[in-house]
Amino acid sequence: MSYYLQKICYKILNEYFGDIVAKVGEALFLKGVNPLRVICASTKLPLVKVSEAVAVLIQHNLVTWEEWRPGIPCYTLLHDRVLLILRFPRYVYLVREQFGEEGEMVVDVLLKEGQATASHIIVTSCVKLLEASDNDDGGGGCNYEQQHITIRNHLLKLIENEFIQRCPSPQDPSKPVPILSIKQEDLYNLPQDLLDLKALQQEIQHRHTETTKPTFTHPDTNVFWRLNYDRFHIEFRDSEIRNSIVRRVDPLAGECLGAMLKLSYKVSDPWAAIMNVVTAADIRDQLKDLKYLDQYFKILEEQSGECVQRVGDAGGGQYRLNMANAFQLIHKKQMMEQDMIGEVSMIGKKEANLLSYRLLHDNFLRIHELRKTLTPSPANKIIYLFHVDINSVVRMVLEWCYKSMYNLIVQRETRGTDNRRLLEKRTRVDSIVENLKQSGGTEEQIQEVEEMMTPSERALVEQVLSTQDKLFDSETGLDETIFILQMYLYYQVQKT
Repeated sequence: MSYYLQKICYKILNEYFGDIVAKVGEALFLKGVNPLRVICASTKLPLVKVSEAVAVLIQHNLVTWEEWRPGIPCYTLLHDRVLLILRFPRYVYLVREQFGEEGEMVVDVLLKEGQATASHIIVTSCVKLLEASDNDDGGGGCNYEQQHITIRNHLLKLIENEFIQRCPSPQDPSKPVPILSIKQEDLYNLPQDLLDLKALQQEIQHRHTETTKPTFTHPDTNVFWRLNYDRFHIEFRDSEIRNSIVRRVDPLAGECLGAMLKLSYKVSDPWAAIMNVVTAADIRDQLKDLKYLDQYFKILEEQSGECVQRVGDAGGGQYRLNMANAFQLIHKKQMMEQDMIGEVSMIGKKEANLLSYRLLHDNFLRIHELRKTLTPSPANKIIYLFHVDINSVVRMVLEWCYKSMYNLIVQRETRGTDNRRLLEKRTRVDSIVENLKQSGGTEEQIQEVEEMMTPSERALVEQVLSTQDKLFDSETGLDETIFILQMYLYYQVQKT
């Protein structure tokens, strides 16, 4: 198991859930499948604290369980899911682009809470939108009559498009170690009788106007929902493939490939390495305004790295998508002698030798020994052939990405820790200024509070925040690279 993957998981869990959850997560990462008492022994934490930490991890879909011994469960950390926490901003941005602000609010609730009932999602999203409306226009934007309907409709769209799925429920709740399951037809179905719209409206109004915590009971108390990460990853994968075609050809070629992908999903599993066949006639129905479609089909065959394959002539042409080829590098030469490397790459022999041994030293190249004859003798010449084990190279680069991600997280934390007092002072000053503005404070009062921070302190705060933003953007960019490398390895496994 990757050393830096372990370090990243600990940092992420510590940042989002605290030190106790991070210690429990680290113990599960290192020890694998374990019951509670073994986790307690590893972390030296009380059983109550470990139980609470495991409950948090289960709530956020980061831990699964199975029966270890009769009546005793054991737990497994899903470390790949922990890494997905770094991808949350990309999930939010995708939903905002496709479903608007209301869809973003729905997804934001599930990202923060892991699992939630539909009623809770609707109420919490509505309250947040109403509070934002109050801050923008002093409360003039409140609409209790329609807001919950709007959020409900966006939730239904997200479920229909499979971005949100229903959580499995216990087959037999009376068992000490329940087994979770769900029927396929219930996975993306929200029955209307589970939502009491009148009760939702009353709770939203109460939570928005009253300070006391309301107690409302909804019909869907035991029906929970969570994000379907695979659906987001399909969007990211398709975006990478389309963008590669756009860079090679033009935006219309990317649009043509996008139509092929959508049609393929209707007749194939979206994660299949090789999709089922779609016809040119069906693609034309999707792209009625696109001219020269036949020429684009030909270009996609030639420029997609064998991702788009023509397999027949029926229906104006039959096409199949090979998703494994979309994430595969094509090598013109499998193995080459040292002298040939310089000739093929058209660089000097000395420079080619230097680069070859440097790549060999850094594990990008490997050597295969080949004897001219099987008889061992001093005169028997050994030929050394250089070749690339691309799977090993991808795993090595992926490990480097984990290391870089860990360093970025540490740097971002260090910047915040070293300047914590100054950042807290800035937050207090901004809070006081905002309260003064809302309560009608004078300009002199506001200026006096703002002067609590010197110009040099303000400049330092801006520099720290700017650096943290750049580090955060670097984490997002690095996550995109990790995603592509993971996709490549996934399809390599599918091919075998």
